[in-house]
Amino acid sequence: MEEDLLQAVISVETAIQQSLESERKKAAKWLESVRVSLSRELETKKQHLAREYSDSLAAACSDCETRAKNRIREADRAAERLQNIPDSVLQEVVLEFLPAILPKER
Repeated sequence: MEEDLLQAVISVETAIQQSLESERKKAAKWLESVRVSLSRELETKKQHLAREYSDSLAAACSDCETRAKNRIREADRAAERLQNIPDSVLQEVVLEFLPAILPKER
């Protein structure tokens, strides 16, 4: 009877150990699948962020180019207006400031 009881205890202990090992293997497989899944998700998010960055950079460059072209156009218009000032107007302005520029006679 004691041998039967001992055999039963050993049998139960062996079954428990096998069950624990089986659960460890299942947990390891599950952890590996989660790791792989998260790794894929991370790569997808990286690619998404890279596309967003690229699109954002292109939009910013386009916006800067448009603003630069507008400023160049405005500067060209201002330069044209200044070039078209009649000489008579320029002479009046120069004559107005000439006394301040010339040295005073003693």
